[in-house]
Amino acid sequence: MKSKRENTHDITLGKKIMKSPSQVQTVARDATSRLKAVTDNVPNIAIQGYNGDGEIVLWNPASEKLYGYKAADVIGKRAGSLTLSESESKKLKKFIKTALEKKKSAPLKEWTVRTKKGEERFVLSSIFPVSMPEGETYIVCVDADITERKTADKRLDEMSQQIERFSQMTAELLFIEDEQELFDHIAQSVIEISDFNRVLISFFIKDPPYREIIGHKGVSKADLERVKKVEMPLEKYLVCFEKGIRIGNQSCYVPHRLKHILDQAAVIYGKKTYPRRKGRWHREDNVFVAMKDTKGKIIGIISVDESKSSQVPTDDTVRPLETFANLISGHIQNRILERERKKSEVKYQELVSNVQIGIFRATPGGTLLEINPAGFDMFGYKNPESFLSLTAVDLYVNPEDREKYVKEMEDTGLVKNKEVSLKKKDGTPFWAAMTSTAIKDGEGIIMYYDTVVEDITERKKSQEKIEMLSITDELTGLYNRRHFNQRLPEDIKNAETWKSYLAFIMIDLDDFKKYNDLYYHLKGDEILKEIARVIQHNIRQGHDWAARFGGEEFAIILPGSSASEAFVVAERIRKAFKKVEFKPIEKIVHKTISAGVAECHFPKREIPPDLKDKKYLINYEKIATELADLADKSLFKAKKSGKDRVDISDKTIEPKYSIP
Repeated sequence: MKSKRENTHDITLGKKIMKSPSQVQTVARDATSRLKAVTDNVPNIAIQGYNGDGEIVLWNPASEKLYGYKAADVIGKRAGSLTLSESESKKLKKFIKTALEKKKSAPLKEWTVRTKKGEERFVLSSIFPVSMPEGETYIVCVDADITERKTADKRLDEMSQQIERFSQMTAELLFIEDEQELFDHIAQSVIEISDFNRVLISFFIKDPPYREIIGHKGVSKADLERVKKVEMPLEKYLVCFEKGIRIGNQSCYVPHRLKHILDQAAVIYGKKTYPRRKGRWHREDNVFVAMKDTKGKIIGIISVDESKSSQVPTDDTVRPLETFANLISGHIQNRILERERKKSEVKYQELVSNVQIGIFRATPGGTLLEINPAGFDMFGYKNPESFLSLTAVDLYVNPEDREKYVKEMEDTGLVKNKEVSLKKKDGTPFWAAMTSTAIKDGEGIIMYYDTVVEDITERKKSQEKIEMLSITDELTGLYNRRHFNQRLPEDIKNAETWKSYLAFIMIDLDDFKKYNDLYYHLKGDEILKEIARVIQHNIRQGHDWAARFGGEEFAIILPGSSASEAFVVAERIRKAFKKVEFKPIEKIVHKTISAGVAECHFPKREIPPDLKDKKYLINYEKIATELADLADKSLFKAKKSGKDRVDISDKTIEPKYSIP
């Protein structure tokens, strides 16, 4: 049996006997062809290859698409001569020379390039050496097009220049880098341009306490810490705008006689007293000014009090404040945009830095011949020798996948973006996208496969997460109605296959609308989340399942259970939920549910004689609809009987066979 070194066609011996320039050129061309065969099939990644003299020897289709030059136009040309300025071309040559001398990758570098059409584009390049078995070393350059990101940066800069043309006070904000200093300056500006001595600036966020107090003036530290803890979602402010006195275009005045509409825990009343006269400010008065984004959505609130003029506010009083609110709203949005852009930039750099494009070569029998640094690093090996001691089948989680992959390669000669489960040195599995090209000899016999492998584990996780989100109710975490409609007929079909029962529980929250109207939707959402938790806790995990049927209605499917067994489960859920304590305000509240139970049953009996020799159908979707209808009628009966109870249907759905 030949050794691995013999299997690579006696490369070392070949070097010794090739003396003439024509032979050397032949070897170089062969090496370039093999490298080209690999890079030509790498999708959407611009890859170029350079020899030791800095001449272009490789220009894959993705490079043609990015730069507009065909391979025939650039092969033999000096590095960067067509796409870079003279100074940048010199830098590229220096990078190539350094990578050759040090035998290691050059640092990531951004370049400004020009296409054949004269368009300016921006790329992020990874430059690294690749040694071929014949002894020839090439420099490979992998380019990522970052023009869109650069263009976005440019647009952001242009937007900032437009903002600088606003009033002098707003322009000053642009030069404040420290976020807290910026918000303090905004709060101070509100005091300076308005009729009020105290201000709280709140920005709405999605998580409790649903607002962030970003700026304040005239408020004690103790009072500030107290109100920061109070949940103040947008809905609470909208109540003030609805029941208070509207002034200006986007402001609301809440006089002390209407202070009951405010959440008293979140209010900091002024300490300054005013003469009790008509049209005079009262120390318990408040003004709220909405900050809106460019689409008119309220993103924050400016709360002010302690009138300097001692007068109740008018349209003229709040107009300067509204103007400033609109100016700082745009500025805050741009600051948030910049913050998010920086986060995206960091993530982008991390992504580029961690992209691992592995390239390895293996014979049809599975002998590993070559591997690039990114490749053995991807598999968790410190050097190529330890990796090459394996066989190709050792890389797969399931050996059968290797057999299928080789068969597809033998049939087609090319496999593109095949997703397979591979494993690292320590046995950790990971998902990879593999593209392989068969390299044949002069007689058409496959000598080996060149394979490009990319770790796509994170992408697969994202896909799975998206798939899960598509069938899950966002609020409760249960399945959504769409998944319910798809899965129930399948479970009914399984019940028919196994000749068993399937039970359906329909649950509805008692007096939920009244609770929602009294305590608002956020508190109502807590009820929905809690009933979902109780349901999940009281059904068989991995067997029974539940879905949000709609609004405050929930459906539970119990495969293999009869209606009487499901009744026990429903009662357990009802009693458990009734014990849960809710505290929408100071007092404790208990909520109840009503439930209806129904079943379908496929008894162990033979198919009707007249259908035995014929094709027949069971309409599973129709049975699902009928089952839901029975459970809903039982639920309605439970509601009519006083609520807080479970009613079981006295009907059972059994299959009806029909000829298609």
